Amino acid sequence: MEHRYSHVLTLALPAALEEEVLDHLQARPDWVSGFSVAQAEGFGNGTSLPSTLEQVRGRARRRLITILMEQAHIEPLLASLHAEFRNPEMAYWITPLIKFGRFA
Repeated sequence: MEHRYSHVLTLALPAALEEEVLDHLQARPDWVSGFSVAQAEGFGNGTSLPSTLEQVRGRARRRLITILMEQAHIEPLLASLHAEFRNPEMAYWITPLIKFGRFA
């Protein structure tokens, strides 16, 4: 199977939104063929710390979702996420993908 991925879309979001966002991504197989999820912690201005543990540590529990994508699918996916979630604590960034392959 030939892959035409040209970019990496990374989503950073509160841990509490993980399942909803994953469901949203899985409902769009025409744009998203797969992704990786990693646990992370966020720190910075505007970061809310809802739990006592987060307040003590000074960091918020986050999830990073990494998606290899075709450029043409990025904007439609971002628009659908924006329409569904409208959360100032969700962020994204896009980076070019130099190369992708599998060890098979």
